[in-house]
Amino acid sequence: MVHSDNSTETSVSNNNNTVLSNQSQSISEQLSQLTGNSVEESEKVMNSWLRGRQWDLTTSVQFDQEVLSRLRSLRVALLVVDFQNDFVDGSLKIGDGDAGQDPNKAIPPLNELLQLNSWDLVVYTKDWHPHNHISFLSQAHNSDREMDKKDENRTLNFFDSVQFMKPIKTEQVLYPDHCIQKSWGSDIHPEVFIVPKAEYIMKGVDPYLDSYSAFNDNNGLSKTELEDVLRRENIDAVVIAGLAYDICVRFTCLDAVKQNFLAAVIPDCSAGLTKKGITESEIAFKKQGVAMISKEEAKEITEGAFLPKEWVRKIAAGKKNH
Repeated sequence: MVHSDNSTETSVSNNNNTVLSNQSQSISEQLSQLTGNSVEESEKVMNSWLRGRQWDLTTSVQFDQEVLSRLRSLRVALLVVDFQNDFVDGSLKIGDGDAGQDPNKAIPPLNELLQLNSWDLVVYTKDWHPHNHISFLSQAHNSDREMDKKDENRTLNFFDSVQFMKPIKTEQVLYPDHCIQKSWGSDIHPEVFIVPKAEYIMKGVDPYLDSYSAFNDNNGLSKTELEDVLRRENIDAVVIAGLAYDICVRFTCLDAVKQNFLAAVIPDCSAGLTKKGITESEIAFKKQGVAMISKEEAKEITEGAFLPKEWVRKIAAGKKNH
């Protein structure tokens, strides 16, 4: 009769546990080194990805393929939203809003990022309105459009919201004339650094629809070329800055997430119009997984030294970008 050696079995079991523990520790260290996040944050991501499984050779290889490899190969674009003359010191100055944020102060840190050569793509967006655009107070009573009677019969002021019934039913905030096609006001501010091989996206070109988002109009009836440009360049993530933080930057960030891009916004390189709008925007960013990062963190992304925890969690959750 052969007797089992319990001490040997216990030793083997302990050795296996040690190997698995070291394996797990090595993976968390790799993840932390890759993302710049703490080991504790990395372990949270790993445990979430495991979904109750155990670390072994199979799960280690799978984690490397599904998470680490994707994080190592991310292609990231810098998206500069509407940094145009009219929004800096023209007809619709962001600095005149109650938030008191001066766009001029956002230009130096933005330029630091634009002068890096390590972005996979740089995109500038521009409001590009026809002279009779639906967002202009001066054009509200044009004969080619019709407002709801309650709006038609009241005195309208800048920043009032009205309901147009024709030719397209749409709710619209009324602004001063701004960013008219080929005007000085539509030009990117001269102090903003221009990347030679950047892409440009024009939005708000339909006279009857506004476009806060750089991806599509406010009613979702038409798309710009932005998504196609990003897909063509195999972009996985967008880092976004510009004007106004609480309007066009906000809706561009949220639509980026809807299109399954990883998204981050840089408040340091942006300026917002209203305190209420900024607060609402940041609540929406947190809810939808848009990372709010500093200029330094944006630079570290291009250096491979940092990735927002929101991006890491999304990839670990198995959400595909394409």
